[in-house]
Amino acid sequence: MSEQVFAGLTPEPLASYLAGLGLIRLLGEQADPAATFAWTADGLAIKTSVTDLAAWLTSEYVPTPVLSPWNGGSGFGLKDIEPRKRLSRLMDDPSPRLAVLKEAVNVAENVVRRARSAGWITAEGKGDKQRVVLEFRNRCPEPLLPWIDACVVLAQEKALFPPLLGTGGNDGRLDFSTNFHEQLLVVLDESAPGRARSVALARDALAGIETERLAAAPVGQFDPASAGGQGSSPFGAAGSLVNPWTYVLLVEGALLFASGTSRRHQHAAGRAAMPFTVSYSPDGSTSGAPAEESRGEVWAPVWTCPFTLAEVRQLFGEARAAWRGRQARRAVDFYAATRALGVARGISEFVRYGLQQRNGLAFVAVPLDRVQVVDKPEVRLAARIEDWVSWIPGGEASRTVGTALRRFESAHMGYVRDGDAIALRDLLAALTSLEMAVGRSGRMRDAIPVRRPPAAAEFLSALTSQQDCRELRIAVGIASCIAGYGRAAERTMRQLLLPIEPADRSDRAHRDGRWRDSPVVPGFGVRPLRQVLADVLAWRSRTAPDEIVADGRDGPGFNGVPTFRRGVPVPASDLHALAVGGNGTSHIALDDQALDLWLRACLALDWERVGNRHWAAAEPVTPIPTLGLLHPLAEGIAPSKDAPRLALGPDWAVRLSAGQVAGVHADAASRLRRAGWAAVPALELPGETASGIAIAAALVPRCRYLDWHRELARVAFKINTTPEPEEELS
Repeated sequence: MSEQVFAGLTPEPLASYLAGLGLIRLLGEQADPAATFAWTADGLAIKTSVTDLAAWLTSEYVPTPVLSPWNGGSGFGLKDIEPRKRLSRLMDDPSPRLAVLKEAVNVAENVVRRARSAGWITAEGKGDKQRVVLEFRNRCPEPLLPWIDACVVLAQEKALFPPLLGTGGNDGRLDFSTNFHEQLLVVLDESAPGRARSVALARDALAGIETERLAAAPVGQFDPASAGGQGSSPFGAAGSLVNPWTYVLLVEGALLFASGTSRRHQHAAGRAAMPFTVSYSPDGSTSGAPAEESRGEVWAPVWTCPFTLAEVRQLFGEARAAWRGRQARRAVDFYAATRALGVARGISEFVRYGLQQRNGLAFVAVPLDRVQVVDKPEVRLAARIEDWVSWIPGGEASRTVGTALRRFESAHMGYVRDGDAIALRDLLAALTSLEMAVGRSGRMRDAIPVRRPPAAAEFLSALTSQQDCRELRIAVGIASCIAGYGRAAERTMRQLLLPIEPADRSDRAHRDGRWRDSPVVPGFGVRPLRQVLADVLAWRSRTAPDEIVADGRDGPGFNGVPTFRRGVPVPASDLHALAVGGNGTSHIALDDQALDLWLRACLALDWERVGNRHWAAAEPVTPIPTLGLLHPLAEGIAPSKDAPRLALGPDWAVRLSAGQVAGVHADAASRLRRAGWAAVPALELPGETASGIAIAAALVPRCRYLDWHRELARVAFKINTTPEPEEELS
């Protein structure tokens, strides 16, 4: 056996790929069952005992019966003059290679006569196509079954059409079967000139060259570059050209996409019964638009290890592309399957084709992507958030919800395709935005329950695997804040900024919470983030005293109001950057847009059991004196073991928002001095300045002290025998 590589048979365009499948099927069935096939960068590699495949095709190839009597223009309608002439020439050909085709034609004519007499179809071939298909399938010879099953899926008393072969073996007025018959007459010509031309055309098709004149015949949707039409030539419109052997082989190869019996009886049979076929999505490709007309997508599998025909048949028969235990029905499911070991072993990549309406009313197979099969375990996180989105009826959603849903779908595709931290951030942020849109829609709120967010720990590991930026650390600190003790009294940051009421454990219908008319702290996503966070601090100042009295677990209690007692601490330098960044004049690189995205992403998760994460050392910044003074008070510091903890004044949040930074600073310094602290930082210390709103915003997350802040604390708070601040505040 020798190995040959055919440069004319490649995964792109679709015509070339299907022609390769056709050669695989014919060679394995009719000449060499032990032959092996693999796709390489140079073309289809075939290891076979047949030394001259072009000569074998010309002299020994036996055509598979391809007939579509249910279609007008297929040669069986009373007005199908030219298609009928082609069939007649094939029927008159004495070659024994056409015996099976002739038998199938006779059966088809009998079925069509019966259909006309029963009124199923008209003289033009119009009528009950499904009834004709079913009758023909019951009576046709077995070799014709692959063509019928590749063209039509009969499921639940309904005929469905795999997009690979149009609408039942035709694309508008172009019937693929009669075009196949036209090309058969060329390649099976037994005259001496005909045989010489057939061999030359076969060599051209296999080698990817054009030494022989191409046929002026339609190639259909399979090769957009050769299909002609308006704009296909510098002079306007060019005609369609095709190598007859390429067309014959591509039709033969399309039969491997015949629907399988075992898959035809799955739930939602339609797409599930069509091998490697899903509904169309405009996402994940630069070629496509949401409103574009499409029949669907075909994902062509490419394997680089040698397969025999039996293995190729098994590959297409199973057509395994599973996500979450179900056959992929959408492009996003297929991407996820290629990242989560949901496809058959041996497949190295898929070529994603969209069957789009691009040339007038005609459809073409547009290559959308080359998708490598790689294991990315983090992509499985997408499964944790898909169920809630499936509740949203895209066609019935309001304009706002529909826009948010489209953005989520695009981000969803981006994540399962790329699987990196930024794509996960964008996905989670789009999910939160979608929740906010649903929460603002009265009609949607009545129909869609509140989402139960997944635990944040595993998501945080994926988010920080490639990113450990200042904006992420701040967002985690904000989103993880939880007010109150005990499940009944808790309120998370998610339940403050989104229109969500905490869960009512006694009400089974609202175990995940219920929608509110408006958030507790409104304005997230509309007003500047620092203003919203300043309002959160003001809300906390109003509610914390009741919580502290009710709790009674903090010993002597507080002299003042602490901020959130639970949450992931943020490095102090990051919070000083947040405060300085709000002034708009700082050299500190804090990206407000990125911070908003990271916060939206973090609000999509449940932070209850994350605990205290220890971030890597953050970049030092020049401290804000007032913020450095207030952070220990926000945590609650104890002058001595039995003394009440010193905390923020109950009106300081409002005063900071009003711009009274100096007054708050003076009150805080006075409180510390009365408690026995030796020194406090002066407001006039050199360094950056910050607005009161920005300082209030930076007090919301819990603060973790770093070395540079420890030095500030020594200067500001040291008493003769007190331990260092970080130990006391931990």
